Amino acid sequence: MTNDDEEVLVGTLVKSPIISMPSNLPVTEAAKLMRNHKIGSVIIKDDEIVGIITKGDIIQRVLGRAFDPGIVLVGDAMSKPVSFVSSDESLDVTMRQMSKLKIERILVVDAQDSSKALGIVSTNDLLTFAPELLAIRREQQIIMSQPASELQPPHLQGFCDDCGNYSANLSSTNGYTLCAQCIGIQPKEDHIDDDEIM
Repeated sequence: MTNDDEEVLVGTLVKSPIISMPSNLPVTEAAKLMRNHKIGSVIIKDDEIVGIITKGDIIQRVLGRAFDPGIVLVGDAMSKPVSFVSSDESLDVTMRQMSKLKIERILVVDAQDSSKALGIVSTNDLLTFAPELLAIRREQQIIMSQPASELQPPHLQGFCDDCGNYSANLSSTNGYTLCAQCIGIQPKEDHIDDDEIM
């Protein structure tokens, strides 16, 4: 990413106010809100935010199990707790957090007051604004599609966990994904001569 891209904060992508509803309403009401507002999720809020219900939640937890969406309450079908990110976080850090949590939408909260929700940002929002984040998205899809025995291929494409630069030749070392340059940098304390021990 360029320096200009790194300065873009996730809070700038929030355009619409949050649509919320209480947890004691049926799923059909959440579906109506999504249709009327042309959105993919609704925040569930009682005295405070208690969850989020998405189109995927409705399909997997209600319709996919042949439950009646007019009877099932959103409080029983929602995802909880709600994952959130501060509005002053960068786009690439936000994408990495979403990838790590395996979620498609994340709540954006005010940088000065984390109890103040500003809106929801989706993976598509991030990719539309910054297409170079697609590399992180591809990494997530590759990792999720591979068997556990293949989760650490010798070389990956993406961003180095140490320097943050993009590389087409990353290696996984001690739980970190590093570029060739950062792998070659070893802390001095890691190299102790026998003479130093005595």
